[in-house]
This record gives sequence, structure tokens and C-alpha cells, in this order.
Amino acid sequence: MNYLDDLLDIPEFLRPKPKRGRPRKVQQRNEYSIVENNWDEWHEIKQEKYGTRYDLQLGDEAPRIGSGLRIVYVKEGRKWAHMTSHSGDPTCMEGRVRKRFSLKRWFQMKASHEKYLARQQRARNKLRKRANEANA
Repeated sequence: MNYLDDLLDIPEFLRPKPKRGRPRKVQQRNEYSIVENNWDEWHEIKQEKYGTRYDLQLGDEAPRIGSGLRIVYVKEGRKWAHMTSHSGDPTCMEGRVRKRFSLKRWFQMKASHEKYLARQQRARNKLRKRANEANA
């Protein structure tokens, strides 16, 4: 060992420490359920787990879930309504996003969505009526 090797030696306090413990296991997906179309079974499992299914038009109420027309599951409690958006296989938790609303806020959202659905239905009926008049 010469003088230059001694200068290039890395001191002990600069060396990386070995990590303790074991690495976390990555959750395995059930490949069979992705291949088969189990949408009805998944829907039943999600309704049992997360509550009633709603197709909601969201604005900026739940930014993590997103805006626009979303499929969400809502379970109403005594004080809170828990909204869950989960796409795909219910055994895999990586696509799940949750949000909690007060019941008062949830009922306001539900009422505004009912108005939205009624407005959409009126527009569809109007278009059908115009199409029938044009074809007659």
C-alpha cells in the first residue's frame, strides 16, 4: 500500500450504512381475475365492502378522485359519508382512492347530482322529440 492508496481510501463515516430489516413485499395481483371478466362479481364485492354505487358528476369536491363523471361507492355513517373510487380488481388495493365528507355535504352533492341527471334526461327527451318530428 502506498501513499496514494491511503489518500483515496473512503473514511468509515462516509460509507453507506447497510439497511436494517427486510424489504417490503410487493402485493401480488390475481392474474386469473384480470383475464376473466368478473365485473359482476367485483361489483357485488365492492358494494359489500364500500357501500352503494353512484355515478356522480364531480367538480372539485374530491381532487384525488378527479372531476367529471366518476363511478364511486359511498357508505353513509352516522356522521360521515365515506366515498371510495376503486377501478378493477377489488383484491388489489393500488387503484383505491378514498375521501370523507360530512353527511350534510354529501346530501348536498347527492341533490345536485339528482338535478344533473334530471337535466340530462330532459335534454335527451328533447332530442328524441326533435328526431321523431324530423323523421315523421
